[in-house]
Amino acid sequence: MTSTLAESVRIDHEPYGERHFRRDVGRRIRGQRSLHNLRQEELAARAGVSRNFVSAVERGTQRLDAWRLRHLALALNCDLGWLLLDDQPLPRPRR
Repeated sequence: MTSTLAESVRIDHEPYGERHFRRDVGRRIRGQRSLHNLRQEELAARAGVSRNFVSAVERGTQRLDAWRLRHLALALNCDLGWLLLDDQPLPRPRR
């Protein structure tokens, strides 16, 4: 019984797909930043967050909170809901 419980705990690290969600949001932010030709430092300054925060969000390693996400959305001139929804296409970066 103990091994079964331990196995289920190990398998169920991410019951709601949080890492996948964070990576998707990060890709959307990076895509929008690229469309606006902004460096991470510039986006961070506009949003009132650190460059390290922007970098971690884009990599999907930073836990997300609504307040800072709202500021990133405003700085990118995009809808906060769009950043959070996974059924909308990602923007294509300019080359």
